[in-house]
Amino acid sequence: MPFRRLLNLLSLFALIASSAQAESGKGAADNKYTLSTSLWTTHFNPQPDHNNTQHFIGFERRGDNMVSIPLNTRFPALNNATPLLGFAFFNNSFSQSSVYAYAGYDYNFWQRENSAMFAKVTAGFIHGYRNEYQDKVPFNHFGTSPAAVPSLGFRYKQMNAELAVLGVSGAMLLIGYNF
Repeated sequence: MPFRRLLNLLSLFALIASSAQAESGKGAADNKYTLSTSLWTTHFNPQPDHNNTQHFIGFERRGDNMVSIPLNTRFPALNNATPLLGFAFFNNSFSQSSVYAYAGYDYNFWQRENSAMFAKVTAGFIHGYRNEYQDKVPFNHFGTSPAAVPSLGFRYKQMNAELAVLGVSGAMLLIGYNF
């Protein structure tokens, strides 16, 4: 499915979900989903073949899930954080279509009625670094490699902005809509 068609489909889904949320009277604290895209990307050590336009589109679901339940039992400190599952489609640094499927936690370290600052850590698998670029990410086998992405963000009502650090390679600024 071409990227623009996928973006249009996800945007339509977000509009439908946000109107259903408005009818149900849910507040910002009840938001369980985030749809996000990238605004800016940079590489710490730019190369001529690097792409800084990722066409990133991501979708997250916050709340208990099959990954978080056993972790919360084993590590009680995680009960203060919000578990999440997500996936993202993007063009990697070498313009190859890629996907990141992940689980993680976000933690509000400052919070007011309509806003919060948060730290987030996700871990999962990236698929898409192939052919001559397969060695550009560690532990890549058959185009798939493990990944961990820490980020800091600010949430205000239905919107959030997040700065994600992409290993030692770069950083990405994301904007998202919560519903």
